Amino acid sequence: MGERLSVAVQGFHPSSFLSEETARLRELTQGMKVISAVSGGVDSTVATLVAREALGDNLFPIMIDTGLLRVDEPEQVKERLSRSPLSLKLRLVHASGRFLSSVKGETDAEEKRKKFRETFYQVLREEAEKEACEYILQGTIAPDWIETQGGIKTQHNVLEQVGIDPATTYGFKIIEPLADLYKDQVRALGRHLNLPKEFSERQPFPGPGLLVRCIGNVTKEKIRVLKEATKVVETSLSPFNYEQYFAAVVENKFALDPSAKTISATASEALGLPKSEVHAEAFEDRVTGVKGDQRSYGLLAAVKLSEESRETYGWLQDRLRQLQTGIVEKFPDITRVALLVKERRGGGPLSIIVRAVSTRDFMTAAVSAVPWKILKDISQQIMKEESVSRVYYDITPKPPGTIEFE
Repeated sequence: MGERLSVAVQGFHPSSFLSEETARLRELTQGMKVISAVSGGVDSTVATLVAREALGDNLFPIMIDTGLLRVDEPEQVKERLSRSPLSLKLRLVHASGRFLSSVKGETDAEEKRKKFRETFYQVLREEAEKEACEYILQGTIAPDWIETQGGIKTQHNVLEQVGIDPATTYGFKIIEPLADLYKDQVRALGRHLNLPKEFSERQPFPGPGLLVRCIGNVTKEKIRVLKEATKVVETSLSPFNYEQYFAAVVENKFALDPSAKTISATASEALGLPKSEVHAEAFEDRVTGVKGDQRSYGLLAAVKLSEESRETYGWLQDRLRQLQTGIVEKFPDITRVALLVKERRGGGPLSIIVRAVSTRDFMTAAVSAVPWKILKDISQQIMKEESVSRVYYDITPKPPGTIEFE
């Protein structure tokens, strides 16, 4: 781990941070009760442990089951956190129906995030009222509010930094002990607090969960398929030490403009392949990207190579980078590019997109060079699902893509 420590971690002292922050929390809360919103991710778990050091039994950790978490995740997180050495008593609040209803029929990524946020804080407010808590503690970290203020995306847990007063809007005040830290500093702090490796090094998982990986309309079936695909991708890629890897789902509906013919011509030129061996089109549902430091809702280009070329180019990361930049630079409306790994003719209405990135700070990210054989194995497993007819690999770095799809 030593040589990979970022500058931020080299100058960061968990013990000093902990003593200063616990003193601040005690002074701020003055013996009052505090609810802590736990997701099972490293940020919210570390924030909760910091707060417990300061507040003891006045802290009430709760986890909202939004229905948008991974297979059996709420129960697993509760069980793991209750074990020694953490021994954290976590209350589960089941609210999946409310979350699915809140985003029904909504396809815009930003609107979905806002509706999720509204439901999330309504549920928290109800729990805070039950315990007579004035404060909600959450695991917001620096990139969350930096990207929200910069207009890249709305993080569901960023309120005061974008002018929302939680006391007026939701009836409680927010505490964010980690708001000035970056992910690697949070992990270092977690290790200092004896957080087991399964939490401190755990895959980052967005607050809105699978909502941001369900491109376009959110349906029960899409979420079900996505949960299974997520399980396959996480199990298959966990040995490789990529910083983040996951699946997304999209319906096989394609945009008329730019035409498949023009995208295909650009793709074949970028790869130096005959036009007969390349077919490219763009999905109709838009995804989030970054262009010129601003959020850009753009199209996701889907490139299919003839089987022989696919086998060859799947291993050639430099050529795939040329393919991605060639398309994104030529078409202002396209923000991301994905390469077909496997398809089933006449299959179901959904595509799964596999994403894996390597990053230090999550502000920028490179595409991970997943071995082509592994991608084929993943695709084979995912396509046991009847409603999936294609599996793609996202070849877009950040920028111009964001790490998540929405």
